Amino acid sequence: MNLGYLAVPSLNDTALAIPLAIKAGLGEYGRHGMVITREFGPRVRFGKIFTNAPMAFDQQIDFGVTKFCEKCRNCTNACPPKAISDNEPSSVKLNLSSINGVKKWSVDGEKCFSYWAKIVSDCMICMRVCPYNKDFTKFRHKIGLRLAATKLRGVMLFLNGFLGYGERLKPKAWWNGETRKKI
Repeated sequence: MNLGYLAVPSLNDTALAIPLAIKAGLGEYGRHGMVITREFGPRVRFGKIFTNAPMAFDQQIDFGVTKFCEKCRNCTNACPPKAISDNEPSSVKLNLSSINGVKKWSVDGEKCFSYWAKIVSDCMICMRVCPYNKDFTKFRHKIGLRLAATKLRGVMLFLNGFLGYGERLKPKAWWNGETRKKI
């Protein structure tokens, strides 16, 4: 506003952040219903600023997430309430929290949130087991990111499972002071 333009900050109260983030070229849509970025994987949260300031627009990006998610089922298999679909993307409205007419993988928000209420916390297992949930500043993860964008994505999935990325530590083990294996 100091430059004379309007600026209205917003989270998900004014418009849905995920479609806008994808349209802005910040990442791609994953099977688990989150945006996956090149730099941070699914570990992002978006806010928005509506403004009348002049700007250059980015284009949507494609770095292989859709093809990878078609093959990978880590989030689907790990979801305790089975809220993440194993089916192909669809434009059919799944339930009250789904959007009709948008072809995508839909997460059953009612099942997901009911599970959160049951465990009295958030879950985010889908994010933890996502092969894109890596520190991409490390060389070995950069290689995995490259593989995921090619026809060799199955190799990345194998390495992901073989090396235990995203492996969930059982609560009792955590309380006993155990840690995940170092890679």
